[in-house]
Amino acid sequence: MTQTFKLKKGQISFEADNVKISDNSRKLKRIQLFSSGIWTIYGTISVLRYLKTSDQFLLWTGLFIGIAHFIIFIIILLRSNQSEILFDDIKFMKVKQRFGREFLDIKLKNNRLRRVIGIKNPQDLEEYVESNFEHIKTK
Repeated sequence: MTQTFKLKKGQISFEADNVKISDNSRKLKRIQLFSSGIWTIYGTISVLRYLKTSDQFLLWTGLFIGIAHFIIFIIILLRSNQSEILFDDIKFMKVKQRFGREFLDIKLKNNRLRRVIGIKNPQDLEEYVESNFEHIKTK
């Protein structure tokens, strides 16, 4: 029995032994990595400009921008964008909401996170996950 839920750009299907996700996560991950990398370089350049000009604004904004985006860069690297995940590889699944956006977090046993964004009917998906996957923790 296959259960399919629509995403804004794609779909997520729960099959007998796996989850199939078709979305644009690979493209989104590349864009986020590129953006965070550019901002990290900008922060580093601002700190280097501080060494030349002694302008405190360049130091503090450069440190803040560089460190924050470097942390974001590392977090993005630790995310997964697998399109097919076996149920045996899943630690837990949970539908979450932050800042008015709903998404499904799938924590894998290798401690990576697969985030599925753009869920059209998050209540239906949450009910389905909680009722059909007792063997998978739903924290």
